[in-house]
Amino acid sequence: MAKQLRSVVRLDKVKSVYTGNNYSIRITQEMENGFVVKLGDIEANNRDVHGMVVPTAGDSIVLIANPAIIYDNARLGSDQEKYYYMEKDEVVRGYEIAPHDVFSVSELGIDGTAVVGEYVVSGDGVKLVPSDTPATEGFCAKVVRKEAVGGALALNVAHEPTNYVVLEVLSN
Repeated sequence: MAKQLRSVVRLDKVKSVYTGNNYSIRITQEMENGFVVKLGDIEANNRDVHGMVVPTAGDSIVLIANPAIIYDNARLGSDQEKYYYMEKDEVVRGYEIAPHDVFSVSELGIDGTAVVGEYVVSGDGVKLVPSDTPATEGFCAKVVRKEAVGGALALNVAHEPTNYVVLEVLSN
C-alpha cells in the first residue's frame, strides 16, 4: 500500500524558536506540518493548551511545526517525515510568526503554485495561498526561492526530492 505524501516544514530563522511564543494547540481536524491555524481560546481545564480556529483571508496565523514522532519505523521508509501527520484532537506545537522570520514549507503545504518574487497569504483554510499582490492585513510572506532537498544521490530510483518554498514573513 502506497503511503500518502504530506507537507513538511523547516524553521529556518524563526524568532519564536528562541525568544518568542510557541503554543500547544488542540487541533480539530487532521493536520500536517506547515499548515497554519488561528490561535483559539485557552482550554478551561488546561491552562497550557489553546484551541484551534481555521483561518480566513486576512487573519494572523500560527505555524504548525510539530516534532515528527513516528512510532512505527519497522518497515523500510516508514520513518520519513514526508509521511507524518497529526490526528484530530491531538495537541501539537504551533509557532508565533513575526516579520522577517524565514521558514520553508513543502509545496504540498501551499494551496496552489507559489511563484518566486510573489507572495503567500492566509486564506480560507489551513494552507497558505499564493497571491500576486501583498496582503494589506493579516499574514503575508514573500516567496524568496524554491529548493529541492534530497533525492539527488539516492540509490532508490523512485526517491524524489522534497520541494520547499522558502518564505520571508512581511506581516502577521
